[in-house]
Amino acid sequence: MQRFLVGLHRASAHSNRIGKLSTAIGGCIQELFPCPDKVITALDVGCGDMTVAETISSDNPTIQWACTDIHELPPHLHGTEKWKKYRKFDGSKLPFDNASFDVVLFSDVLHHCLPASSDLLREAGRVARFVVVKDHFEKGLFSRATLRLLDFIGNYGYGVSVPECYFDELSFQASADAAGLRIMKMIDHLPIYPFPLSMVLPQTLQFLAVLERAAHENV
Repeated sequence: MQRFLVGLHRASAHSNRIGKLSTAIGGCIQELFPCPDKVITALDVGCGDMTVAETISSDNPTIQWACTDIHELPPHLHGTEKWKKYRKFDGSKLPFDNASFDVVLFSDVLHHCLPASSDLLREAGRVARFVVVKDHFEKGLFSRATLRLLDFIGNYGYGVSVPECYFDELSFQASADAAGLRIMKMIDHLPIYPFPLSMVLPQTLQFLAVLERAAHENV
């Protein structure tokens, strides 16, 4: 079943989705730093196989990534060039010093951490000034069921649990407030699925937000 779901996920929407997500996320990060020659240090939290970070970097080479996730790195990957930028963390405390990065990214990660999302956002605000979040908004029971089905197809095959619920606009705002972060930009619809999936999966189920550490928050 797990192999089937991984194959279905990759065959149906994975490559198209990753490309569109990476373009949108990379664009948001570049907008934060208008100087074209600035090297931007970024951390991808919940990076998985690092495909998102690497795709963004290929189009935006001035963005230099570190990556972290809760999984132990297999022995055969230790010392390989690709995985030198990977570091395991415990799921709550980021193993980096204050203000280590310009940007922290959570791409389809925080809904797996409810209701503790504000704790991770606070950690992100500790290690970086800006936080970029790609996640989902549920609009009711039907959209929740749709998102859970997508999570089952996209994540269960990789051993990631399917959440019971997702953010709505109010709960995401509350999480940001509790973390001491201000929402600078909100894109509340992302056309990331190819036809014919785009006909049945509303763009408003996806959002991309840029957050900034509040001025009174010190690190």
